[in-house]
Amino acid sequence: MKEVNHSEESLRFVRIFAVVSLVWFLIGIAVHYSSQEQVLAFIQIFLFSLLDLVFLILLFWFLFFLKPEQKALRVNKVRILLFGFFKLVCLGFLAITLKRLRNAPATTHLMGISIMWIGPLISGFFWKYFMNSKKN
Repeated sequence: MKEVNHSEESLRFVRIFAVVSLVWFLIGIAVHYSSQEQVLAFIQIFLFSLLDLVFLILLFWFLFFLKPEQKALRVNKVRILLFGFFKLVCLGFLAITLKRLRNAPATTHLMGISIMWIGPLISGFFWKYFMNSKKN
């Protein structure tokens, strides 16, 4: 049975996720290019959504990919708690931002928040494609 290198796979996924996020950000800017207020609202919502997703990914990575003896270290327990705390803080700021920008168009809200499902979905498809092409 072949040994799986989680750090190499994780790094590849992070690269794909960064490209997908950048492309989605540029699409959102292009859609809202007509109004400076809409662009600024999109950027705020997008960044808080992206930060929330990044902290969630880090939290899951520390929970599921660390070996049990590494999880027992006090430093890693603190990291897990901090990532969970920062994720909740990002959700709070996202809620405040959405409430403050409630008069912004629905496309601004939808494009900004949709990175939470577009990013992992598209990145997962590309990651799976690259993993399958690597095996062949």
